[in-house]
Amino acid sequence: LDFHGAFLCVAVKEGSSEILHLDWQDDPNVFAWIAPVGKGWTGGDFCLPQLGLRVPILPGQVVGALTRRLIHASSVVTSGRRIVLTCFSDRGTLKKADQWEEKVLEREWRLDL
Repeated sequence: LDFHGAFLCVAVKEGSSEILHLDWQDDPNVFAWIAPVGKGWTGGDFCLPQLGLRVPILPGQVVGALTRRLIHASSVVTSGRRIVLTCFSDRGTLKKADQWEEKVLEREWRLDL
């Protein structure tokens, strides 16, 4: 899968995360993308209590959220099999990215390997 650099990390989980939490290591200004795959499940709604929202995510849909800023969880998957891909950017990696870019640009590169 090529997502063209939209995020740096992918977490894969079966079922759902029913415990309210913040993703402390995510960059607070970058969206995380949640994409469930599979078919025939019920439950697993994306819940954002600060906003008073409970969003059902169906196969083929993707939800974006600032998961470092918004407390969130999923409701219990009550039937079927649901795999969730959570695509995000770790803030530590993003902080280092500028330093890595500077080092790459400072180096003199040769094509005659």
